[in-house]
Amino acid sequence: MALAVVVLAPLPLGSTGQIWICIWCALMAASLVTANLDGVGREDVRLLMPLLATLAIVAAVTVVQEWRDPPFALGNPVWQTPSKWLELQVPGRVSTTVSGPWLAIGYPLLLAMVFIRAFAFSTDASSARRLLLILAWAGCAYAIYGILAEISDPNGLLSRRKEAYLGYATGTFVNRNTAAIFWGSSAVLFLVPLLRFAHRRDRPDAPASPRLSDRITFYSSAPAALGIGFAICLIATAMTGSRAGLLLSICAFLLACALYVAPLPLGKLRRWGLAAGTAAVALLILQLVGGAVAGRIGTYGLIDEQRFNAYERSIAIIRGYPLLGIGWGNFEATFPAYRTAELGSLGIWDRAHSTPLELAAELGLPAAGLIVACSLWYIYLLLRSSLRRKRDRYIPIIGISVAVLGLVHSCIDFSLQIPGFGIFFAAIVGCGLAQAIPSELRKERGKFE
Repeated sequence: MALAVVVLAPLPLGSTGQIWICIWCALMAASLVTANLDGVGREDVRLLMPLLATLAIVAAVTVVQEWRDPPFALGNPVWQTPSKWLELQVPGRVSTTVSGPWLAIGYPLLLAMVFIRAFAFSTDASSARRLLLILAWAGCAYAIYGILAEISDPNGLLSRRKEAYLGYATGTFVNRNTAAIFWGSSAVLFLVPLLRFAHRRDRPDAPASPRLSDRITFYSSAPAALGIGFAICLIATAMTGSRAGLLLSICAFLLACALYVAPLPLGKLRRWGLAAGTAAVALLILQLVGGAVAGRIGTYGLIDEQRFNAYERSIAIIRGYPLLGIGWGNFEATFPAYRTAELGSLGIWDRAHSTPLELAAELGLPAAGLIVACSLWYIYLLLRSSLRRKRDRYIPIIGISVAVLGLVHSCIDFSLQIPGFGIFFAAIVGCGLAQAIPSELRKERGKFE
């Protein structure tokens, strides 16, 4: 059930509909309830505690936001309007709307369940390798569909017509930027095992057994297959025409290469040679497959003026409600009151195009700061494991590369707010974090217990 959720989530237009979040939540809850947790030890629980504590505090904030007639005059002034103009007595709330926070909390709960389920599954290294391989080829399958769909029907989007981003590949996503980050993350899943093979060359000559599953795993993890998968995902990323998507994906490739090479016992000359060669390859990739992106950079530049105006307006909301925010899920309802003439009259700003700013506006600075701190803590653990772990070091490298790619892009857009990518992202990062604990330590603690 868990694999079905992670693999199928991008299919129904990124699962942005509330019904899909409910379906995936039900399936993930059933998967967690029936999961075999024998491999989860005390160290694993300690590793998950910051996430669980953050969830509990955010849930408490959501309850306070829905509290009728909150004390200390914390209510939103919008609730005074009915009594002032219509002479109706309406209870006040911190939240701008009644149902916004309750509807918004489902998606973060889904991400947490996916993260925990992937973490529990990946405490075993062989299971973690198998999960990453499945996710890599699932992303490649979506990339193949996106490329073929763009060639055969550039104005179509599954069973409907595109309303935006005509002439660019979006696959099963509505937004090309989300599609670019999704395929860039999939490319990382192919690139890092390919680096591992180039370094170690310890691939067996035949499948472990004649079973079909072992043969599929053997041939799908072959260097040629990994190279083909990486090329397909890279081409699909470039076909989105997303400036930030392609540039940040290339930066994620460079980060993965740097982390893999950093602990290796190489001479200074060879290390600098590898760094120069990697940079040259990155520029060559941008030149060969990034024509559409380069054209958009030349036409529009790297800075979106409207987006910066939206950031300024979001900061104004935060200044007005710094402690508890405007209520989770209420950005779209609140933003029109802060919209200025510089943003024009076209388009609906239903998101801040910056997940940290939107969290701060909706939950307040303390809760948003706690979420950011939890994310940075896990980034640190992945980074430390990427540099120190001896066996299967490529797994946390994949985790931190995808984590940095998704988090940085979400600072200037909303890719992590799209469930089709967010679920995929949470599964990869959870898998990488599970392997942040050395196998020897996990075995020793298991024997001690």
